[in-house]
Amino acid sequence: MVEYVNEELEKAQLQEILSTEKGLVLSFYRFTKNPRMMHLLFDLDPVFPFFTLLEENPWGKYKKTKPTALFLNSHAKNQLFRDSEVDETLGRVILFRLGADGDVTTIEFRAIPKQVNLIAEHSKKSISWFPVKELPPHQPVVQEEEVRSLAYLTAQWKRLRLGDRGTKTAQGSATPYEKWIKSRERDLDKKKKALQAVKAQLEQFETEEWSAVGEFLKSYGMKNLKPEWSVYVNFEKSVSENIQLCFEKAKAAKVKSVGAKSRIETLHQEIESLSDVSEERFERQLSQRQKDEGQKKNARKVEGRLRKLSLGKDAVAYMGKSASDNMNLLRSSKPHDIWVHLKDYPSAHAVIHKQKTQNLADSELLSVGKWLVEEGLSKSQTSMGGKYAVVAVECRHVKPIKGDKMGRVTYHNAREFLIAL
Repeated sequence: MVEYVNEELEKAQLQEILSTEKGLVLSFYRFTKNPRMMHLLFDLDPVFPFFTLLEENPWGKYKKTKPTALFLNSHAKNQLFRDSEVDETLGRVILFRLGADGDVTTIEFRAIPKQVNLIAEHSKKSISWFPVKELPPHQPVVQEEEVRSLAYLTAQWKRLRLGDRGTKTAQGSATPYEKWIKSRERDLDKKKKALQAVKAQLEQFETEEWSAVGEFLKSYGMKNLKPEWSVYVNFEKSVSENIQLCFEKAKAAKVKSVGAKSRIETLHQEIESLSDVSEERFERQLSQRQKDEGQKKNARKVEGRLRKLSLGKDAVAYMGKSASDNMNLLRSSKPHDIWVHLKDYPSAHAVIHKQKTQNLADSELLSVGKWLVEEGLSKSQTSMGGKYAVVAVECRHVKPIKGDKMGRVTYHNAREFLIAL
């Protein structure tokens, strides 16, 4: 493999460094021997390390910034490949060198199971993928082994390692982006079938002649009824009952036609959306999913020991039980959430978690204010009745007082309302 890399990457220029959770990919542009990009991939699996040279980068959608990649980006990018060699004194350790004389970057790849590492060095500065451990003395083992070609080794690695942490999946070696495309294609196919079915229903609603049959029965009764209209008539019922039934069916078909047209419009919009399989759309959707999962995680974290009041769809109020609870509740809130507190009076903090574009009705704020008063004051205080001023502020306008252990805050842009007990 080392000899093959030396041949294929002779004087190739390092154009891009990509790091993932699985390892590192160095993308070289080869100026000779069919000029093109070549990707030197290092799989840093602790048990099954491997490196290979590929024409396509299979980890293009797994990008995750790693310190080693940043180091190489600063010191090795745009440098020319010099050579690679095996350090036979250490065993399965390969050295790769890039750059000109006096400005060389060395990459040491330790392809030793359970001692895997990738160490980059430049001008006495170095960085490693894993903490560096001293290698034990190398003891060569001489044994006869089946000779496997480089193509066979690479194909075997692709089959076993390209997937979720190298396990075989139903979709083989598909990347997350490719899986996302296939999922959208399946959804798109379902939506198209649903569109055809709804259009067929609409055509049926619009071609049925319930209204015409009803008008005919009103004027002529069952006499001279067209043969094709016999399917609309129940001959066991009277003319008046059939007239009533026809007009009821005609009215229902009209309502269903409106619903079918609305559904068709919605399906067209969904099909247009699913047809967009651009990388930009994938990144936006992935970012939104991560954001939603973060919000759910925060909600679960907050909900653990706090009092809770549900306000309906996507809106929940939480109340602390101590000063630390109050501060944690405020710090875990979003800027658009609503902070509620008694005005000029010590009380617990309440925070309403809601969607960013969601508007809360005054009745919902009043219910949270009443809940805050009833839960935050003693029974003797609430039993005496009276009116209490409550403030509601977006969390973006609430700031904890630095160093204050009682959980006090400053705020502005507040709404005030009275709670009568």
